[in-house]
Amino acid sequence: MSIRDKIKKLVIEWETEELKEYCQSILKNNEETASNLLKIIGDIMKYVGDQFEQEEIFLPELIGSAETVKVAIDEVLDPAIRAAGEEKKTMGKVVIGTVESDVHSIGKDLVGSFLFSNGFEVYNLGVEVTADQFISKAEEVGADIIGLSSLLTMSMDFQKKVIEELKKRGLREKYKVIVGGSPTSEDWAEKIGADGWADDAIEAVELLKRLM
Repeated sequence: MSIRDKIKKLVIEWETEELKEYCQSILKNNEETASNLLKIIGDIMKYVGDQFEQEEIFLPELIGSAETVKVAIDEVLDPAIRAAGEEKKTMGKVVIGTVESDVHSIGKDLVGSFLFSNGFEVYNLGVEVTADQFISKAEEVGADIIGLSSLLTMSMDFQKKVIEELKKRGLREKYKVIVGGSPTSEDWAEKIGADGWADDAIEAVELLKRLM
């Protein structure tokens, strides 16, 4: 079984510990670089995303694979890349979070995992994130994109508030702002002046790639 096939099997079966150990073994034996393993994992997650889009797998499978990959990248590949002094190629820096007055996190976390495995640098601020927290973090890390999640109709206005606050501070042109969440839509994104809207994690990746 090739390295790619083995990793694919472990990702699909959510074998988190085995995937970590296998990646460590590959690196120890100099069979692949950490950067190449990261690229292989990105390709596999694209395959998993395609499976989801075609309804061949469902949301729990998608989340399981995304979480398995995130742990392997966080705990094995990222440290290895830094230790080797390799430059981790990044597609862009993204600050994401669920807006003020909303505590839903699964959709936003899934988007974060998919962006991460597709080469984006992701700063996940969690839930009930204020406009000031989004902007402060974006300024601190030099973000390219701010992603606002809202799962409650009553919290949607806080997406608008972040955009208004960016304008007030003269920073609106500095960042691309995307919105998502079940009550949101493309019309809503246009109405509040966002740069884009995505219906799910797969669309979010494609949207951010276009925006970058």
